[in-house]
Amino acid sequence: MKIQVGDIAVEYELDGPEDGPVLMLHHSLATSHLMWDELIIALAQYYRVLSYDGRGHGLSDAPPGPYNWQQLVGDATGLMEVLGIEKAIHTGISMGGMLAQHMAIAAPQRVSALVLVSTTSNMPVETAPVWDQRIADVTAKGMAPQVEDTIKRWFTKDFREDPRNAGIISSISELIAATPVNGYCGWAAAIRDLNLTPHLGNIHTPTLVMVGEDDPGTPPASARVIADSIPGAMLKIFEEASHMLPLQQPDRFLESLIDFIEDQNMDGEARTA
Repeated sequence: MKIQVGDIAVEYELDGPEDGPVLMLHHSLATSHLMWDELIIALAQYYRVLSYDGRGHGLSDAPPGPYNWQQLVGDATGLMEVLGIEKAIHTGISMGGMLAQHMAIAAPQRVSALVLVSTTSNMPVETAPVWDQRIADVTAKGMAPQVEDTIKRWFTKDFREDPRNAGIISSISELIAATPVNGYCGWAAAIRDLNLTPHLGNIHTPTLVMVGEDDPGTPPASARVIADSIPGAMLKIFEEASHMLPLQQPDRFLESLIDFIEDQNMDGEARTA
């Protein structure tokens, strides 16, 4: 479904019981809300699950960038506003986790809990040329050349080579290739400039941080910085998982997510208005 949010039309799905706590899912760079589809089947038994395509991704509008975090937070809070959602448990992977952290700082009244997956709070200045090169490459050649290297970073070698996982690898590869150039480059500029670590101590919402032990892009050390900086945050490191740990370890991911939410005793919170 599409709905107008500020200057863009946003593609979203809303599943699960209308009176359940709202779980808002933020996807990674170069995917869409479709990456969550199989997990939503389980989550929607218990929660009101809102998944959506971020600016420039999936079927949402893709205006030219660069994008900035204030704008991207505005998209997420704007979607909640038009849907009548007061608060949500924000679960974000990679760039979605970066956005969730920004939400907790800029719009804490919209956040009842945070689940931060395969993400970081800071992009070191020495990585800026890497992001600039990716932006230049995608601008010149499109997304197709990015698929192979991205899949190698996102999934462990054993997972990629197991024939049982061919469907997952194929579907994520298709999402990467289909990502609009404007959207990739717009978000990449925001990610390049990420510098949230000094502000994490201002987050006072229950937080769970999850990371794969084999994640090269947002390694356990980055997750540990987040968990150590947010008061009371918990850290879980998943063995035999890389960046896309919810897809590599779906059962363990779901168990950890649901246990965390239940431990917060959120019945009656994070509901639609």
